[in-house]
Parts: sequence; structure tokens; C-alpha cells
Amino acid sequence: MSEQKEYLDIHEEEGVIRVSFIAVGEIAAQAALAVPGVSSLATVAQAVVKGVTVNLSEIGICSIDVHVLVHTGHVISQVAKDVQNAVKSAVDGTVGIEVASVNVFVAGVAVR
Repeated sequence: MSEQKEYLDIHEEEGVIRVSFIAVGEIAAQAALAVPGVSSLATVAQAVVKGVTVNLSEIGICSIDVHVLVHTGHVISQVAKDVQNAVKSAVDGTVGIEVASVNVFVAGVAVR
């Protein structure tokens, strides 16, 4: 049985850089919370930080799941697209890895 990884390996000429899933999750969470229309992150099982799970396939493909609550008065599909773009951009730019997908789950609507 294979061990569940808790970090991403970035192979460089000088050696390996390991970035924890928690660090990636924190970056994703902050990016999602900065999107207009996002009220908060939803609590989910298996999250590395509240509302965020980070997955790494056996061939090294990274995907991120973000669970959000959206404020009333915002178009849910547009907020979700904006979260996808913000999270992908933040993680790609900060960690230096390519994120294959950002899946957004709208867990509910928050009344202001």
C-alpha cells in the first residue's frame, strides 16, 4: 500500500524543494477569500485547511478543490470562475507549479 504524500516535490538542478499541502492550501484559501462575492470557506472532510483540499496524482498532477459560500446578490457561476482563476494564478505564481485543475464547490449562499 502506498503512503499518502503530504507535500509537493519540485525537482530542481540543485535538489528537491518540498512544499507542504498545507502551504498550498493556505495560498489557495487566501486567493479564494479575496474574490468578490465569496463570503467564506466551507468546512469539509479531508481539507488541508478550511475549505481546501489538495490532490496529487501518481504522475504528479496537482488539483485543488475549494469549497465556498457565496454572498447573495452575486452570480454564482461567475464567482466560481473567478475563484478558479484566482486560485490557479496564486498557486502557479507563488509555488511555481502548474495546477491542472481548480474545482469549486459552492456549499451554500450567505445572506448579508
